[in-house]
Amino acid sequence: MSKEKNYMYKQSNMHMHVFTVKLDPRTKIYLLLLVNAAVFLSPSFQYELILMTIIFSLCILMGMFSFSLKMMLGYVFILGIHVVSETFLSGVWELMFVSFAMFIRKIFPCVVMGGLLVGTTRINEFMTALEKIRISKKVIIPLAVMLRYFPMIGEDWRYIKDAMKLRGISPSPIGFVKKPVQTVECIYVPLMMAASKIADELSAASITRGIENPKERSCFQHVSFQFSDSIVIFVFTFFVFGGVFIC
Repeated sequence: MSKEKNYMYKQSNMHMHVFTVKLDPRTKIYLLLLVNAAVFLSPSFQYELILMTIIFSLCILMGMFSFSLKMMLGYVFILGIHVVSETFLSGVWELMFVSFAMFIRKIFPCVVMGGLLVGTTRINEFMTALEKIRISKKVIIPLAVMLRYFPMIGEDWRYIKDAMKLRGISPSPIGFVKKPVQTVECIYVPLMMAASKIADELSAASITRGIENPKERSCFQHVSFQFSDSIVIFVFTFFVFGGVFIC
């Protein structure tokens, strides 16, 4: 089974068995833009913490359990770096680590929402939803290819890590410290070759399926706003703008 078919099969199973709440692709795009605005409007750490709690809750409601757990652990780790740096470091080292932790914290909500969009949206639903709001194909086609590109890169990354472990090279920060040259060589060379190959495969697959057809697309799935979309949009919009004054 090719990577393209394997990815489609996994997404089909995920949508069929995991989802408890389903949102329109346009809602998810709106939430992603809204979270980007929230990052700039964030007045306090409490605001950021509540925002992350709402985002993680949405991920869990949409069935992204493993993804949510990994992102939660990553967020707690970044908070830990921030607290430890402020407590035990001083001078330039404190400034460097605290600045790094704050930068990652600021982009973390956007990363989680982006992962939710990629992990829960089928390409045909995504394209149909954007065509319904009259978005140009010049915008839709690059976005659709990008939406498929990152999960396939992630799958190749898992293969690369398995191959590195067979050669006795750990794809971790500790492994990088022990064998920096070999680690970089074993990661970047195959990853760049895989990225180039995937880009060619996706382009060929998209053209074969008639992605450039000027006529209106048809879709087996019914793409429309539902009650769950209204609730989620209201909660996020109210918090992002109202939370600025509350927090």
